[in-house]
Amino acid sequence: MATLTQRWLLLSAVLGLCLAGGACGDKNEFNEDVAKSILEGNPVNLDGEQVTVTEVQLQCGVQSELWEAPTLVSQDRTTARLTAKGRELNFGDDPAMEPNFHQPYAQVRGAFPLAVDAVSDVRDGATSGTKLVDAKVGIKLQDACFPNPLPIMGVKHGVFREDTPVSFLFGKSDDGWRLEKLVH
Repeated sequence: MATLTQRWLLLSAVLGLCLAGGACGDKNEFNEDVAKSILEGNPVNLDGEQVTVTEVQLQCGVQSELWEAPTLVSQDRTTARLTAKGRELNFGDDPAMEPNFHQPYAQVRGAFPLAVDAVSDVRDGATSGTKLVDAKVGIKLQDACFPNPLPIMGVKHGVFREDTPVSFLFGKSDDGWRLEKLVH
């Protein structure tokens, strides 16, 4: 007959194995944590996405020669001409300010590490083995002007919007879930 200590050790071992098995997770399971882990796990290629910058970051970019001082280019649009130094950070177009946006914004192109602020929705995709995830996400830049991730603007009715989460398509393979693309 097993002693109380032996029973306790056996129970502890079984509990440990259960917890370890649960921590590994089912590679077919998909939830907010899996989406966040995948999005933050490796740099994500972005092409022509819009990110918001604060006024302080815009002015820091002028002082750091990432772009020139903003100038009025039309009745309701001001831009800051991008420099080669700004292009090296993968900014793809002149930062702009327009009345229909609360903050200046800039276009980015390249592979960026992401930071997920919040996942707002996980739903089945249009085809079997896919999921769509809506999340507030920012890009991380290694530059003193951008100590915090720059929020990516989502698209609603074909228009970039500051208050709209970004939609990502994930697909399931034999190895588990993977990011397919950012969708509009």
